[in-house]
Amino acid sequence: MQSEKSPIVQFEIGPMKNFIYLILDWTHHQAAIVDPQLDLTEPVKFLTEAGFELTTIVLTHTHVDHTAGVIPLLAQKGHLEIRVGEGDLYRLPETVKSVPGLKVLKDEDTFKVGELVVQAFHTPGHSPGAFSYYIERGPRVTEPHLLTGDTIFIRDCGRTDFQGGSNEQMFESIQKVKRFPPETRMWVGHHYAQECETTVGSEILRSPPFQCKSVEELAALP
Repeated sequence: MQSEKSPIVQFEIGPMKNFIYLILDWTHHQAAIVDPQLDLTEPVKFLTEAGFELTTIVLTHTHVDHTAGVIPLLAQKGHLEIRVGEGDLYRLPETVKSVPGLKVLKDEDTFKVGELVVQAFHTPGHSPGAFSYYIERGPRVTEPHLLTGDTIFIRDCGRTDFQGGSNEQMFESIQKVKRFPPETRMWVGHHYAQECETTVGSEILRSPPFQCKSVEELAALP
């Protein structure tokens, strides 16, 4: 979990080492939760103790280990916005797809969490409707942040052999992520490396998928 007053707070939850994130506007005490797992005890406790209002559920993609907490949160918190890519809608249950606050994202859409500006970038490859979320400015934001879900991991990328996966799309998504400022702090979907976070610049230097010059090179990685 990050230091107090950070716009991003990270929790590791569950046997699959999922990272769940809170996006926090400390000025207005409004929050979004990214990829809620079923056990949300720690994030909800944090929100309650710090006096935040949860307004939004943000989904990087809709594999069940990233969405299991959506229905419990809706039951617990009432009306919430849900941000999700159109290409990943098909995995969501009808009870979620019929929520009035459901917002279907397009590439480079922006939305706010309090006064924090979040920009959504379509980054398929692991899942057809996968999105990454970029925070460049807002209260207490001193450096850019990017939440990549299961598209990008630390020194790795997401699997492309699931339904809807694509080496071609993954290669293009990696090129898109490489264009963010090198100092961008990058927050990934699972704790698969020793570290809990990375930067775009570090991945450009150290990540085998980032160093691939073609789809064929990416597909040949172990």
